[in-house]
Amino acid sequence: MSEIHSFGNLPIIAHSWNKDRTQIAVSLGKNDVRIYQKVASKWKLTHTLCEHLSRVLAIDWAPKTNQIVTASADYNAYVWTFENDIWKPQMVELQRTSRAVCCAKWSPEENKFAIGSSDKNVAVCYYEKDQRFWAAEMIKKKPKSTVTCIAWHPNNQLLAIGSCDYRCRIYSAFVKTVDEQARTSNWGKITNTGELLHEFQSESGWIHDVAFSPLGDNIAWVSHNSIIFAVTADNPSQITMEITSYLPFRCIIFMNESTIIVGGHEFSPLIYNYDQRNGTIDFLEKLDRQETSTGRQSIGRLFDQPAMQTQTPEPVSTHQSMITQIVPYQKENGNLKEIVIEAGQELRGDVDETLTVELRSGKAEIFGTELAIGQKYQFTSGMKFAIFTYWGCTVNIISPHEDYYVARDENPMHIYLNVHGMLEQLRQKAETEKTRGPRIMVTGLPDVGKSTVCRMLVNWAARLGRTPILVDLDVGQNQISIPGTIAAMVVRRPASVEEGFRIEMPLVFHYGYKTPGENIGLYNEIISSMAMYVNIRSENVEKSLISGVVVNTCGYIRQEGYESFKHVAKTFDVDIIIVLDSEWLSTKLTSDLPGVKVITLPKSGGVVPKDAAKDKFRENKIREYFYGPRNNICPHVFTIEFNEIKIYKIGAPQIPDSCLPAGMILKNPYNKILPIAASPALMHHVLAVSSSNDPEQLLAKNILGFVVVQQVDSEKRTLTLLSPQPNVKNKLLIVSDISFVDMK
Repeated sequence: MSEIHSFGNLPIIAHSWNKDRTQIAVSLGKNDVRIYQKVASKWKLTHTLCEHLSRVLAIDWAPKTNQIVTASADYNAYVWTFENDIWKPQMVELQRTSRAVCCAKWSPEENKFAIGSSDKNVAVCYYEKDQRFWAAEMIKKKPKSTVTCIAWHPNNQLLAIGSCDYRCRIYSAFVKTVDEQARTSNWGKITNTGELLHEFQSESGWIHDVAFSPLGDNIAWVSHNSIIFAVTADNPSQITMEITSYLPFRCIIFMNESTIIVGGHEFSPLIYNYDQRNGTIDFLEKLDRQETSTGRQSIGRLFDQPAMQTQTPEPVSTHQSMITQIVPYQKENGNLKEIVIEAGQELRGDVDETLTVELRSGKAEIFGTELAIGQKYQFTSGMKFAIFTYWGCTVNIISPHEDYYVARDENPMHIYLNVHGMLEQLRQKAETEKTRGPRIMVTGLPDVGKSTVCRMLVNWAARLGRTPILVDLDVGQNQISIPGTIAAMVVRRPASVEEGFRIEMPLVFHYGYKTPGENIGLYNEIISSMAMYVNIRSENVEKSLISGVVVNTCGYIRQEGYESFKHVAKTFDVDIIIVLDSEWLSTKLTSDLPGVKVITLPKSGGVVPKDAAKDKFRENKIREYFYGPRNNICPHVFTIEFNEIKIYKIGAPQIPDSCLPAGMILKNPYNKILPIAASPALMHHVLAVSSSNDPEQLLAKNILGFVVVQQVDSEKRTLTLLSPQPNVKNKLLIVSDISFVDMK
């Protein structure tokens, strides 16, 4: 399906779209640039850029910075900035250019652009902030004829140019003033501006256009003799070419690493496939049927006829004349960006919509899970990631937003890895001596990265073949179970980059609240039950005994919260306490727990307060339980009668002493088990399905699963439940203060 946009009867020499494709800048072969905006289904002329003195030959509109660069036969180039509803021009200082500027193109990061001229000059232009003008660094080893086309590599530091001397060249476009440091490249080492890395000789014919593939591993160009050329970075000495019988091509683009689209005098864009392994370029199809009104012949075959046509054929196609330019018409979320992460740096992101990451070279990991080269990892809205590399790597990012950045600050990852090394030495010692492995508790203030450190420690251990037990006592943001619970699991393999841990037979205890402070007595009691089961598991499975236990805690450190920390340390019999970013807490724990080694570690710079995101995290965690991490599970909805189940609530409200008779003391109201009558008040509440058949044992028994009350019919005395199973396996349910509204 094609769309036709008309801007009069004059030929379009150059055009470029704005970011959201609602505006277009065109050159109609005159000395001005016209900007049209789409209003309803029509294009309305909104601005005319009139600074040039001769025909405008090139236009490029930077989508992120909203700047336009134009080049003209008047030897000049201008950068246009939109301010106060006016496009303001600023001339680029091209002192050595004395002929027409034929091409201009912004770099992928839009912090510089390149121009090529008919006096053989190629310049990399950038904004000189101190002097407030656009400067140009000229490439010294310039071509031997007119520069006709320019293409940027995705890494922002390589430039390909084509010229009328039948050659395509790749130069370094590294500018020290703009680029902090030279990046890695499959095409060779990048050093000074203008250094020639490769020169490719064509058979004959002027080169009209050149293009890099989206990942930058391939390059292709077209010449006036209707030949398509392609080269891959893996074998730059081998030039693949396809000699066609079509009229000359004027433009070329890559749609992906192998699909090429060319256009020119043939009136129709043509699709080819570049096979790097076999060294072939194969025709696939035309994007537009191309016939003529006389004899319905291909335009490319008219000149093969033995006699002249008595009637000039009129092309019957979408395009009625030569195709001068092809640009991708795509949404911004199709943008791909190559990012080089130096050794010791971290790429951090907080995803707004969707984001795809692919490791292209080097080694890197996300929270202790190693990335595989060539595999694409997809992150959805609300997810966070941090790609760290000890050796340096290159990754590709596809995202509609700039919701990521490379952190160059001091990173504590080496410190965390040293802690892992210490723990592994303790495991090896335990393995030799047939004793217990290390038990670690990670604690600290809220939002300091405790869960992340725990995840990294168990992932690193699993990569060495260990099977540590991960215990998560964070009832607000539990990474094993849903909010309002504590949970434990044996980690047999590193967590998935996209989906987290593969949950297999977790041990889950019901708590029912978002913070420990809402019922600290109940919280401590279920911790004791959890510790008992973890100890039993460790004693009965030698591999788990040696691998040890990693305990994640809440960030609740008020007086009763601090006492809870000490309770955790004693019940799990921990050997090491890791305190993140709190000297006060570290000092106090060292004083109160003399038999435990306390280590203070800095928090990562990527950790930020996340109060606003906690509710969203909890909702997503519950949704994931019922629908799967990728909405690939279909839960069951069924109706059950009131008399088929029994619902309980754990914990009675604390009655103030002033309301009690003199001398009366209530014992343990926090763990009181109260029967609850089914009523509309249960709507949207999460109910935990207990493994106990005795109400008195609800505290001591673990949870089998969860259901959500979707409807309560008091007249029919029925509940409608959302459940991952088609029925409720046990009839004892525990009501939670956690709610979930299923909007799916």
